[in-house]
Amino acid sequence: MMASCTSSFLPTNKLAASVRAPRSPTLRVSARRQVQVRADAALIVNTKGGGHCFLGLYLAKKLIKDGHSVTIMNDGDEAKLSGKAPFNQYPSSGATIVWGKPEDPSTYPSGDFDIVYDNNGKDMDACKPLIDTYASKVKHYVFVGSAGAYVANDVEPMHVEGDERKASAGHVAVENYLVEVNAPFTVFQPQYIYGAHTAKDCEQFFMDRILRDRPVAIPGSGVQLTSLSNVEDLANMMALVPGNQAAIGEHFNMTSDRYVTLDGVAKAIAKAAGKEAKIVHYDPKSAAAKESGYKFPFRAVHFFSSVDKAKRVLGWKPEHTFVGDLDERLAEFKASGRLDKDVDFSADDAVIAEGRNSSACYNMDGRVGFLSSCGKLKGDCPNVPF
Repeated sequence: MMASCTSSFLPTNKLAASVRAPRSPTLRVSARRQVQVRADAALIVNTKGGGHCFLGLYLAKKLIKDGHSVTIMNDGDEAKLSGKAPFNQYPSSGATIVWGKPEDPSTYPSGDFDIVYDNNGKDMDACKPLIDTYASKVKHYVFVGSAGAYVANDVEPMHVEGDERKASAGHVAVENYLVEVNAPFTVFQPQYIYGAHTAKDCEQFFMDRILRDRPVAIPGSGVQLTSLSNVEDLANMMALVPGNQAAIGEHFNMTSDRYVTLDGVAKAIAKAAGKEAKIVHYDPKSAAAKESGYKFPFRAVHFFSSVDKAKRVLGWKPEHTFVGDLDERLAEFKASGRLDKDVDFSADDAVIAEGRNSSACYNMDGRVGFLSSCGKLKGDCPNVPF
């Protein structure tokens, strides 16, 4: 059973069979001849916020490094956003930057493009104008969807391409429309992304608490598996699309190939920081959790995906691991000055109090006991290790 796992981190090949196949002929390198570099004109339509908005920056840098020309059209108000991360890094990207409205074709940049990356839209209102304008003209149309559009599965929790998707999800409607208009599409499905210049907290949520010697309130037993992915690895995956016919008409999960438990995230950050991980488990459906407004950054259930297909079809190989990147992430967090700012932890305190006093005692191996029968005082309970 998943809940009996003793390690916080599990490689993909422990959870699904790893398939190794020859690379597509478009990716094979001959020792006797020089590789032909394909130079495409790429348009990246980038969102104004959210956990994947900095993908556009890193993708642009990678495509330019590979010899392509890149234009970024960013949604939103330039005056309000250009001074914030990741948009304040655009001048160093080497890309041509324009600001427009993806739902309004009159704001689109002039010129022809070979490939379009839609890293913006989540529904038909935002995506249809872009698809209608470019899908019939480009060699490749890439849509950044979401692994969150998968239907949760408590029997086989690891998501694999082809698993059931939520019919109500806006992303799914867009994916279906790409098929309907016979677009030369590829869909990427990311989840939690970390790295420099992010516009949304991920690991920072834990650092805010651990570096202040505060407990971290984690929902449920804490053994739920998730995946945290380095933005550079994901941009590198997306940059393998130009010229790759094998990618057309395909969906690819876009995550790390290593998985971590929710408790494991806190423990790994604490270890890297030379701190103790003080973890309190709480019931995410409790009144305290609902009324306090406590916002844990990850889902309270297993949420992770296989990336075997991207490795097999695209020849992708990640270069980062969450644990291996923590020294850098901690250094950036400390340098940001966030530890000098006042943070309202009142919502934390509410769910921590609920967790300490709850009759449900979540053990680290996922089993549930009860304080009334376990024979231990609250201070000795594994749910409250301090």
